[in-house]
Amino acid sequence: MFEHKRVQNLEDFFRDLSERPYRNVFFYRICGYSLEIQKFISRYYEEARRSGVVIEGRIPNPSEGNLSYYNEMMGMEFQMNPGFLSERLGKWLPRMNQQQRQSVAICIYDVLDEMRRSGKNENMLKNAYIKFMCWLYYKFERIVNCLGDNKVPKILYEANISNYELKFLHVLSKAGCDIVLLQYHGDDEYLKLDPKSEISCIYSENGMAAFPEDFSLQMLRKEIVRDQQIQRLYGIPPELSRCTNAWMKGEGLKEVLLSGDARGKDKRFFYNSFLRIEGVEDKLTYINELFQFH
Repeated sequence: MFEHKRVQNLEDFFRDLSERPYRNVFFYRICGYSLEIQKFISRYYEEARRSGVVIEGRIPNPSEGNLSYYNEMMGMEFQMNPGFLSERLGKWLPRMNQQQRQSVAICIYDVLDEMRRSGKNENMLKNAYIKFMCWLYYKFERIVNCLGDNKVPKILYEANISNYELKFLHVLSKAGCDIVLLQYHGDDEYLKLDPKSEISCIYSENGMAAFPEDFSLQMLRKEIVRDQQIQRLYGIPPELSRCTNAWMKGEGLKEVLLSGDARGKDKRFFYNSFLRIEGVEDKLTYINELFQFH
């Protein structure tokens, strides 16, 4: 199972497993807004869309058709032990390798065992198990065979999360997924389910404000499409900005000879100069001094 750790900055989410000192995963909820957070969400959304799962609104409960197919293929037997869970996963999700099956089985067992210790009876545990199995097959099958890979699968969830959804995402997190919950209306609803923030961490930084009322993944998608259209018309914008003359200290032509590193250290800029020469000190000797022949 994978441990949760805290990020040093949001860039940590995009590091491969081998680049993380503890080979850990991240499970965070974001309840506030800034321009940097918007940029992060846009980038994380693209990662989750390509190699993970994006949930907009609640994960739907298994339909009658889903349950009927599950019963036909798997039967309704349930045993509260990791070996049984691993064997069932092997039949239900054959693309998973043995290590992935064992990991997910142990994670499901741990979550169900927490439910049992909190007073849930055998029937409740069975219902949760079947719900988890259906969600794995119908909503998350595309990532189950990527669990434990160096490129960590991403899950992005946009909604006020429910109790069973949180338990299910806890399973996937411990099995090897990064998860971000977008909580546009604050943290109160989440804390009713996880009062001590034991399952996920809340992200905070200076300058955060409430999310704009119209903020959503749908809005971000429109912005992404608009930016792509602009790039097709005008090309990719430069990564660096010009810093013309502002870096100069007033020493004139001597500074033009300085290397880029000597002109400034801010990686956002390339340091150039724009000078206008309107005269020379001595017209009679200027050509000879400019071109010295030996």
